[in-house]
Amino acid sequence: MCADCGSKFTDDRWKASTRVDWGHGDSHPHLCDDCKTRALKADRQAEQAERERQEQERQEEAAQESKAGGWLGRWRS
Repeated sequence: MCADCGSKFTDDRWKASTRVDWGHGDSHPHLCDDCKTRALKADRQAEQAERERQEQERQEEAAQESKAGGWLGRWRS
């Protein structure tokens, strides 16, 4: 049964969830196909949000470095 929605697995889904394929196996073996699709989409969105956050931090750091740079930087606020 699916750990998220509780629906029973189809025969094909059951075989896919129990198959052992080292390093290339099912990323969410405890979920049905619909719940797995939603989980993978949420994973991709979280990764994208993290990349955007890191890029924003890099841009802010670059702006701070350029603002404070130079021999007049110590008098700037």
